[in-house]
Amino acid sequence: MYCNMNTEPAAGRPRPSAMYANMFPFRVEAMMHAAGQGARLPATDVLEDDSRYVIRMNMPGVSKERVTITAEQDTLTVRTTEEEKKGEDTLKTVYRERRSGTYEREFHFDEAVDLEHVTARMENGVLELTVPKNVQATAAKTIHID
Repeated sequence: MYCNMNTEPAAGRPRPSAMYANMFPFRVEAMMHAAGQGARLPATDVLEDDSRYVIRMNMPGVSKERVTITAEQDTLTVRTTEEEKKGEDTLKTVYRERRSGTYEREFHFDEAVDLEHVTARMENGVLELTVPKNVQATAAKTIHID
């Protein structure tokens, strides 16, 4: 299993050095890209046993209605877009770390998984996806978050 991490593209931004990209190919490149864009890069854990994968993603402040999860062939895609919230008219921003923007992450499975029976739930800002293993590939579908 492997994953791709995408945020809004950075026009003209250099890619991370080959040394860092080779040491930690997915996480470092994604972090450097996200840092250049001020985008979110939710911490993600992928766990597995003989029968399933469990993917947990930190998404504090993101409502489940703003998350779209699609499954197609051997790929599960999580997308969210958050619009920048306007502050009070009397306050000016002095410093900002909390950003808005687009986030997308794809999880590719090397073995057959049952995309018909993927479950998703969000609790306390953590999205948890359960992906059953060892079943024939299925048609594309959208997953509902409980």
